[in-house]
Amino acid sequence: MLHTVGMLNHNRRQKSSFKIAPALWAASLLAGCGGESTTPPDPGFANHSCNEIETECVQIAGGDTQALLDATNALEPGTTLILGAGTFALENGITIRNADGTHLIGQGIDQTTLDFGPATAQVNGVDVIGDDFLIQDLTVLDSPKDGVRVEASKGVVFRRIRTTWTNAADKTNGAYGIYPVKSSDVLVEDSRAENASDAGLYVGQSRNVIVRNNVITGNVAGLEIENTQYADVYGNLAENNTAGIVVFDLPGNPIIGHDVRLRDNTIRNNNLANFSPGGTVSMIPAGTGTFAMASRRVEITGNVYENNQTGDIALISGLVVDSDPSVWELTEAEIVGDWQGLGLMPGAAPSSIMNFRTENVVVAGNSHTNSGTHPDTSRDLGLLLAILYGSHPIDAVIYDAIGESSIDATDIAKNSNDNHICIGGNSDGSFAILDLGTQMGAPGSPFLKNATAPLAHFSCTELTGGPVAAVSLASAN
Repeated sequence: MLHTVGMLNHNRRQKSSFKIAPALWAASLLAGCGGESTTPPDPGFANHSCNEIETECVQIAGGDTQALLDATNALEPGTTLILGAGTFALENGITIRNADGTHLIGQGIDQTTLDFGPATAQVNGVDVIGDDFLIQDLTVLDSPKDGVRVEASKGVVFRRIRTTWTNAADKTNGAYGIYPVKSSDVLVEDSRAENASDAGLYVGQSRNVIVRNNVITGNVAGLEIENTQYADVYGNLAENNTAGIVVFDLPGNPIIGHDVRLRDNTIRNNNLANFSPGGTVSMIPAGTGTFAMASRRVEITGNVYENNQTGDIALISGLVVDSDPSVWELTEAEIVGDWQGLGLMPGAAPSSIMNFRTENVVVAGNSHTNSGTHPDTSRDLGLLLAILYGSHPIDAVIYDAIGESSIDATDIAKNSNDNHICIGGNSDGSFAILDLGTQMGAPGSPFLKNATAPLAHFSCTELTGGPVAAVSLASAN
């Protein structure tokens, strides 16, 4: 079923794939009776129209905000909304509930814009709970909160969209741009995420995720994988963020993140001053390429790192963010998803675990150019690195060694590798063990730096338990 909702007739629907001007109405009737119409398609629907949709479809003229709101308020499951070229000025968020199979499609990132600048309430731009949701070919601008938030949904696709805010590096910008959370079977591809005050592209507390071929720029945390299981992140460009691509767990979340692959991305020039108004990301020093924190079964391979002034790759314990181990404790009954076999540290309470350790990580095959030359001393970690390294470049891969049973500042062979950190395959770039537990109490204490091959216990190249599990989504084919 095909409908058009236009600016002149948004209260009624007609079976047409585009608006027809009154002067051409007779010609259209003749065409409907078997004659041939020479009327060209409405240019507002040049790239997508309901002609290509076999299921229920509603076409909305570009800029007709009321028609868009009416259509979303009356959504039935399985409906596609085709938005024409133009800007929709919105005073309220677009909320989609109880309508599985909704597809929201514009004419292109540079053609269709949902502008939430007029909104006065603290709302998300597009706010969705619904399975089989697709958003494609449009821009979401100046949302008071998150740009596109999809929660508790299965089968989610973000394709060729852009989330952004007019003012760059503004702490009043919304926290997240592209934001699938507590969801599964998620694909984010060929999109842009810009100017978010927390993370431009965030995937959190989710399972089975592919994030590929996106451009992430101007955010605090560029691309963030948090408390997520089975994620494949590749082909992305992270540039001019405070931090490029990061993977971590936070305490208290019931999903234990694991099996995350960061591969074949370009992570460069991430030196934007941190403009977060607060929270975990406010601690990140500008100039950070990648960090893995409170993470396990992670592969960081084949990435290109360039000109990240604090450093390229940091492997750090969750205790750096919250030093109280008890906040990292979860009972087995409350954990969502699989976690058995990860070798997690037992908690103090019966049948509980703690997930602050960073363990079972492989760093291999990355290239490193001109990074670590000017750490951000406005944040604690950057200041500590500046003290430790002085005028020398910071090593390409640094490991805090928190939780290791043996630390030796002069002889790498005397260091334990209880957390199974594998740097042996990362021949391009040096490695340092910071002994951060000691450094935090006595900055400037000796540490093992400029470690080159052989790396003794850290020369391993494979995860225990085999490589990260492959992710396969029907929507990714």
